[in-house]
Amino acid sequence: MAFDNSLQKGKIMQEINTLLKKYNNFKYEQLRSVEQLSDGTKIVTIVVQDDDGEDVNTINLEFSDIKSSKILIDSVLAYIDMSSGITLIKENNLYGFAIGSGTAMLHVNSAPLYIVASGIKITENS
Repeated sequence: MAFDNSLQKGKIMQEINTLLKKYNNFKYEQLRSVEQLSDGTKIVTIVVQDDDGEDVNTINLEFSDIKSSKILIDSVLAYIDMSSGITLIKENNLYGFAIGSGTAMLHVNSAPLYIVASGIKITENS
């Protein structure tokens, strides 16, 4: 599954909501890395694991035209409490990604790790 801003705006959120529902908002999954590209784009990698801890699916969230962010170094990502999953919302034509459960940009901006951007591309690899 891959989609980006070239799709209709409403369809993007529909696809995002489908992905969040499919993976139960990524509760108890592993935030593997946050990569900063030279053009300012950031790629967040989340790994879905089976009961034995083996990687089953990898989801890359690529954010472009970033307005604000708070990123932690990769070595601490494995220790982040993912019991509440992630937030991935759209508000005022901006996408907000954050650790934890929330429904508004206020939550996103107060999370321990967050990205607010005007562009998003999501790739799911199984």
